[in-house]
Amino acid sequence: MVKRTSKRTATPTRRRGGKPAPRKARRTVRRKSKSHRQTAETAVVLLRSVAILGLVTLVVMAFPPLRRGASAAAMVLAEAMAESRKVELRRLATARLALEYGVSLQLASDIEHAALAEGIDPELAFRLVYVESRFHEQAVSSAGALGLTQLMPATAASLQPGITREQIFERHTNLRLGLRYLRWLLDVYDGDVEEALHAYNRGPGTVARLRAQGEDPANGYADLILHGRDTPSYTGNGLSR
Repeated sequence: MVKRTSKRTATPTRRRGGKPAPRKARRTVRRKSKSHRQTAETAVVLLRSVAILGLVTLVVMAFPPLRRGASAAAMVLAEAMAESRKVELRRLATARLALEYGVSLQLASDIEHAALAEGIDPELAFRLVYVESRFHEQAVSSAGALGLTQLMPATAASLQPGITREQIFERHTNLRLGLRYLRWLLDVYDGDVEEALHAYNRGPGTVARLRAQGEDPANGYADLILHGRDTPSYTGNGLSR
């Protein structure tokens, strides 16, 4: 038979004066010791990390090939970060223009990409397309101009020989050729945005004839683009940065 031993609850020892001694004193001391050990271990790890980092830095600085490689890597990383920031800012600008003109983000993106590809400031490109066609891809003027940028078939053919009427209406083709024509005019008139817009609307021949006669070729078209909407006047040079 197994003898059962009765468990007795240990009575706390008493101090002088009759007060029981605290039970958790040892546990508190142990917990504090453990906490101190963890803090010390963390400090050691940090010191080791700093030491390793310092050692790696010394090695890199001591050996020119490694130093050059580290410098090149840092430069590449900085350039990548700058480019990423530039792209993000461009996306925000495109979204702003899409909201401002009430067009889809896709159309806004297409206008922006065509403008940048041809060296035209996207802000000026949006203003031109708005005045020319109100962003209607199938727009046809009484004079026979076609598409978003209202290209005359003869002008389109001079920029892309053999182009068909259907191709002129195609969004990317129309934007590309129309903005390429504007860029050519900016070069012809030495960066004079207003004069280039006169020629875009009336033709370089008409502008030259009127100037030769001492007349002003302005007919309100350039003013509509540069100052016409409920937005600040355009003050750029017409070219993408």
